[in-house]
Formats: sequence, C-alpha cells, structure tokens
Amino acid sequence: MAKERESLMQDLHTTDDEEEPKVDIEDLVDPTPQAKHINKAQIDKIAQQTGFPSRQPRKKRSKTKYIAQLNIKVREGVRPLFQEISTYLETFDNETFELALLALIEKKGTKEHLQHFKELTK
Repeated sequence: MAKERESLMQDLHTTDDEEEPKVDIEDLVDPTPQAKHINKAQIDKIAQQTGFPSRQPRKKRSKTKYIAQLNIKVREGVRPLFQEISTYLETFDNETFELALLALIEKKGTKEHLQHFKELTK
C-alpha cells in the first residue's frame, strides 16, 4: 500500500472543530527591494573602478575623402599580399592602392594620366 503524502501546509491544518486558517499570499512573497538612487558621480566612480566603458557618444570621425568603392576580383593570395604591403608601409589599403596606381602611371602611363591623378589626389 502507498503511504499518504505529508501536506505541505502541515502546520496550517486544523481539527474539525477549528475554523479553516486563512493564508495571505503576501506573507509568502518577499517584498520587492526598493531601487537605490545613486547620483552620477557615484555611478562614474563605480564604472571606473570596475572598468566599465563609457556609453557617452564617441568623437565623430572626420569625413574621409575616400567615398567611391572599387570592388575587384584578384587571384588567390593577392589580397593577403596587398594587405601585407599596406601593413609594411603603415598605410590603409586605399592609400596603398593609390601608391600602386601612381607607380603604374609613372612607369607605363602618359603625362595626361599623371596630371589627372595629381588633380584627383590633391
């Protein structure tokens, strides 16, 4: 035979002649903690201690003169080589491309190409 389960509200059980106990659900729930009001100086101090980054807007970047995009397909391995050259020259890819174009114009181009390139890159 199965045993009868003990009641979870064992201490609230009453005898037949006693009145049924009233349970207030509020007594069973922890009160919600009130939010603490912290001023901005305290927040900044805590953020600095914990290394939390600021959510203030960053300085706006200056506008770039590079606005046209050139997507080209290259052979396998050329892209990493190009980026390696950019790293070696300590320039961005767009500047490295312009240097390569200038070298090509100086070697194989015309005076008109060189003049046009210089006007574009002032």
